[in-house]
Amino acid sequence: MKIIILDFTDWKVKIINNIKEDLQLEEAEILMYEKYWLSTSNIEYMIVPELEIETLN
Repeated sequence: MKIIILDFTDWKVKIINNIKEDLQLEEAEILMYEKYWLSTSNIEYMIVPELEIETLN
């Protein structure tokens, strides 16, 4: 499982790899804040099993 993060403070896409499969939303928010100093007011995120990137033209 991975967390894909759109960080509006520096306009970057960030990915947290290898999170546990049964991670709850509250736990994800605590992880992002305590370990990576990401504020939920400045980001959008989603938890996904795989990462697929599709480029649209």
